[in-house]
Amino acid sequence: MKSLVFILLFAAVATQGFAQVKYEKESRVKKSDVPAYAKEYVDLYQFDKRVKWYKEIGFNSISFEAKTKFQGKNYSIEFSDDGSFEDIEIEIKSNEIPPEIFSTISNYLVEKHTKYSIEKIQIQYLGDKQKVLNYLQNNGKSNDVVMNYEIVISTKLQGTFTMLEYLFSDEGGFMQKEQIVLKRTDNIEF
Repeated sequence: MKSLVFILLFAAVATQGFAQVKYEKESRVKKSDVPAYAKEYVDLYQFDKRVKWYKEIGFNSISFEAKTKFQGKNYSIEFSDDGSFEDIEIEIKSNEIPPEIFSTISNYLVEKHTKYSIEKIQIQYLGDKQKVLNYLQNNGKSNDVVMNYEIVISTKLQGTFTMLEYLFSDEGGFMQKEQIVLKRTDNIEF
């Protein structure tokens, strides 16, 4: 009985130190396979480049994602499997984040990792889909639109190269960390 309690206690403590795990498998889909609500919303943006649609399968979710390039930036608009709006992510460079906020984020990452490399930075916009549309089209400010920074880094954890996705608030406060699983398999590989 003591050994069972020890094992359960050890498992509980060990899992506290690890990030959540994120797995996403993307595959191209035809526009005709995408929920109507999602297509109608993306059409409101009038992007000047062609929009490519993807179906994204995660551990516990299925979503659709519209990807395009607009004004020199990569855009990603994500919807749930029923076509409900989830968020918009726009890829940016580190110098596009206000210096004091990027400094806060960098200090956090340096505190957690002795060595890392930033692979991708995105601004994430959440909220009511119409308010997000208005915010982006008018370059405005709105208390109804939530903005976060999503930063993907590569680093070594326990001797293995790992990809981690961090989410920070618009003020640089840590919100979430997920380990990215690059390949999911149910088979034992040798």
